[in-house]
Amino acid sequence: MSYHPLANDTGGTEEDRRNEADRILKILVNNDVDVGVMSPRESKFVEEMLDDQTVVISPKQLFWLRDIKDKYL
Repeated sequence: MSYHPLANDTGGTEEDRRNEADRILKILVNNDVDVGVMSPRESKFVEEMLDDQTVVISPKQLFWLRDIKDKYL
């Protein structure tokens, strides 16, 4: 059970956050978003999320991934 105050805004469970992160990453890849146009910090984060799909996504990371998607699409 998550006790993070933002957990309800992110979909709740660790599995739900991972599933949403995977969907966002797939959207970025399918739309050919070039990590080269992102800031170094953003591109490193996205590449790490793509490389290791077993990482548990925190609410903060999911919010940032949502922001990246909105910024580049």
